[in-house]
Amino acid sequence: MLKFVGSKSWDTPNYGLKLSMFEKNNSMSSVTTVRQDVAIPLWHLVLLQHPRKRSSASASRTELPRTLYNGTTKTCEFWKYIRHVSAWNNVAKLVLSKGASNMSLGCPLKAGVYVMNRIQVPPETTILKFMYHPNTLYTLEGTIYSLNPKDKVTKKALSFYEINATIYKSC
Repeated sequence: MLKFVGSKSWDTPNYGLKLSMFEKNNSMSSVTTVRQDVAIPLWHLVLLQHPRKRSSASASRTELPRTLYNGTTKTCEFWKYIRHVSAWNNVAKLVLSKGASNMSLGCPLKAGVYVMNRIQVPPETTILKFMYHPNTLYTLEGTIYSLNPKDKVTKKALSFYEINATIYKSC
C-alpha cells in the first residue's frame, strides 16, 4: 500500500498548482490554475527510490537515489504514450477518469481551473509490489513545461511538484 508522506510545489504567475493531502483515506487532490493558454504543454516525470538508512561501517559513503523512471511527454500525446507503460496505465486511468478529474490533455491547454479529486494508488497495483522495499522513501518529481511552438525545442518551466511516499505491506 502506498502512503503519502509529504509534498511541495512552486508556481509561476501564469500557472498555479496546489496539492492537498488526506491522511484519512491516504489520497491527494490537486487544483491547477492555468491563467494563460499553453500552446504545447509537456509533463516531465522522474520517480526516485532513495537508499535505505544503514547503520554499518559502509554507511559512511553517501548513496544517491536510484532513478526508476524518467520521461517527458506532450500532454496531448499522453494516452498514446502511457498505454505502452503498463505499470502506470491503470493508475493514470484512475486519476484522470471522468468524475475524478477535469484535467485537459489537449494542446493547447486552455486557461482555466482543473481539479484532480482522487489521486490515489490502489493497494493491488502491480507496480507497488514490484517497488516494495521496507523503509524506503520514493519521490515523484514533476515539472510542467511550455514547449515553444515555433522551434519545438526550447521550453519554459511553468510549475514543479514533488510528492514523497513510502510503500508498506498490508495484511
